[in-house]
Amino acid sequence: MLITLPPQARRRAAAAGAAVTLSIALAACGANFNAQTAKPYQPSEGTNADSGSIAVRNLLVLAAEDGKGELQGAIVNRGRTDDTLVSIASAPAEGSSSTEEPATVTFGNVRPMTLATGAVLTLPPATGQPFTVTGGKPGDMIKVTITFAKAAPLTTDIPVLTLDHYSPTPRDDAETHG
Repeated sequence: MLITLPPQARRRAAAAGAAVTLSIALAACGANFNAQTAKPYQPSEGTNADSGSIAVRNLLVLAAEDGKGELQGAIVNRGRTDDTLVSIASAPAEGSSSTEEPATVTFGNVRPMTLATGAVLTLPPATGQPFTVTGGKPGDMIKVTITFAKAAPLTTDIPVLTLDHYSPTPRDDAETHG
């Protein structure tokens, strides 16, 4: 038995088919090499940087208002041979147009540490003293140079956050903009 549709039903079916086809075509516009989901995303407050097979992840300083704090983060050796963290030091700021002299930032308790193949070195280290930072106040960005025995030195900016940076309420002395 042959089923025939009235002209109005055929038009509705054709319109529905066209709408489905158009929605699929428009959805595909976002699925190319420039799609948002294909772009790098850093969901943490710290800095990520790479030097060859060495990956520095979520590097930041947690500090008190007096500028005394600790270095936090992780260093991953994705290479085929062990490497060594040699030093972490403050690097000079580039092209500063400020007339103020930048604060002196120093790192303490930094010592050579083995970066075993496939392993993660967490900061602060599981054993020994944490890497201390003096002179970086919350809200600052510190330029640091991290030196390794085999990988090239890495220079990057890392943020300084308050010890309670997850506090849900603003500070009483916080500046207001508006």
